[in-house]
Amino acid sequence: MKVLIIEDESVAGQLLKSTIASVDPDIEVVDILDSVESSVQYLSTKPSLDLIFLDIELGDGQTFDIFKKVQIDAPVIFVTAYQEHALKAFKLNSVDYLLKPVSKDELTAALLKYRRLHVDQKQALQHNILSLLGNYRNEAGTHKSRYLARNGTRLISIPAEEIAYFYTKDKLQYIKTQQNGDYIIDKRLDDIEAEVSPKTFFRLNRQFIVNYECIEKVHTWFSGKMKVQVKPAAYEEIIISRLKAAEFKKWLGGE
Repeated sequence: MKVLIIEDESVAGQLLKSTIASVDPDIEVVDILDSVESSVQYLSTKPSLDLIFLDIELGDGQTFDIFKKVQIDAPVIFVTAYQEHALKAFKLNSVDYLLKPVSKDELTAALLKYRRLHVDQKQALQHNILSLLGNYRNEAGTHKSRYLARNGTRLISIPAEEIAYFYTKDKLQYIKTQQNGDYIIDKRLDDIEAEVSPKTFFRLNRQFIVNYECIEKVHTWFSGKMKVQVKPAAYEEIIISRLKAAEFKKWLGGE
């Protein structure tokens, strides 16, 4: 999930960024912009964004001016110290309107609302499309059946069914096999997620994509999060954010 922050107070921008990370560490803040001009220039490049946090009052004008100069397709959460702009904000593609200082609970509620309005509906549509297609993708061999990995100078072809999970560590990507082997793979987890079967593998967080067969235990965790134990054991605890927990439960139930 890629997020942009538009906020002209640097301290407030960094505070919002850290609050977002504390709510869901899988959310990536791609940039923090501080003016109408820089925002128009950035958004004119049509970046891939899932959500934008917008302060209304900027040093060179109001963020409403941005909407007049460039098309914004991503949903927006307005963050401001002023209540009088609420009605105007909701006439745009706004998810929520938060008053400063933004609390962790308010931010969590806004992100859950965004997920319900924009993510869950999209996933439901995708699920219905896949149901109509039936097993076509598997029959056509769309999902990768094996991956080329390396151990030192040795190259190894690993069948997908032998993979316990994919993970990142120290800026490298690895395959953990069900036989407890670790092999480096030259692919980003974002690319791998798009290639593997969604019935078999699930992206738990930014660091792990796990095979259903290798999930050993699932525990409820603090603040609505979940903790997943896998076999072979992972190098660190695997925590699923509150925002992704509902999707994971549906996947576990075969929905």
